[in-house]
Amino acid sequence: MTEEELIEEGFERIDVPIEESGDEEDYYYYRYSLGSGFSLYSSENTDSPKNKWSVTFEEFTDNIIDIEDVQTLLALFKKWKTI
Repeated sequence: MTEEELIEEGFERIDVPIEESGDEEDYYYYRYSLGSGFSLYSSENTDSPKNKWSVTFEEFTDNIIDIEDVQTLLALFKKWKTI
């Protein structure tokens, strides 16, 4: 999936400066809050070559690489919020 697709789905960009991370350079990633303390997290920009991003749900260890799968997961959480 692309960075633009993450933005279109409403992911929030989280910037991490060198001073905070202790890394050699600034980096950023995206987060989508699902509510109830759960979030989806993207890979970091430094780990996303050629604009190929992945998303991780904090309860799973596998990466989600297709935007359609992310959209399905978001739709489920939005539906569950209304029940």
